[in-house]
Amino acid sequence: MRILCVDDDGLVLAVTADLLRELGHDVIEAGGGEAAQAIAATTPIDLLVTDIHMPGGPDGLQLAEYARTRRPGLPVIYFSGLAHVVPDGVDAVVLSKPCSLGQLEQAIGEA
Repeated sequence: MRILCVDDDGLVLAVTADLLRELGHDVIEAGGGEAAQAIAATTPIDLLVTDIHMPGGPDGLQLAEYARTRRPGLPVIYFSGLAHVVPDGVDAVVLSKPCSLGQLEQAIGEA
């Protein structure tokens, strides 16, 4: 599965991408919403894994909306250090940062 993994925190991005690769996925990394939109515009993806709260550009919710205009029904997994503060209308799996390999694998199955 080709996964676009997005987080504005470089360390979180690297760890999450490594976990996804450990699960056998092809991972494309983006360090923020703008970079991720550019990738989503030109690259087919099967799943979006993104931080919800990313300042200074599109946040995870806006990114998911954009990516779904390119691929309707695209599954999304959101990460948040503030998972208890999930905006209304989120129609995807939400994981707290940090998460375990098992939690990530389960979320992929649910997505």
